Amino acid sequence: MKVVFDTNVVVSASFWRGAPFACLAAWAQGRCAAAVSPGLLAEYHETVAELRLDHPGRKCVEWVAALTEAAELVFPMERASGATPDPDDEMILECALAAEADYIVSGDKKHLLALGHFRGIPIVSPAEFLRRQARE
Repeated sequence: MKVVFDTNVVVSASFWRGAPFACLAAWAQGRCAAAVSPGLLAEYHETVAELRLDHPGRKCVEWVAALTEAAELVFPMERASGATPDPDDEMILECALAAEADYIVSGDKKHLLALGHFRGIPIVSPAEFLRRQARE
């Protein structure tokens, strides 16, 4: 199964434990594949760098470096303009389309999770992704 991880999941997994960390661990263990786009990777890097400044004493798991190195890199051609109230979320949807992802994993309750799916791709929380993955 192929997954696109929203920035909030990757960043949360980088600094804290819990379901987001377990999702990235599942990827690292080969239980799912991850896809990224250049724009999404840039956002991962930028957001983690900002949080490092906010939490200088907190250890950071290098998920962004691992995803940069090993995730499938896709180049979205199809746009998702207007698909979500937050234009910043469109790159996640576009990446999922380009990757032909099975899931988008997000913690964004207000925008992405509220959609439920995008063009047939389920949008699920980290906890729901882990439940579904355990069943497959």
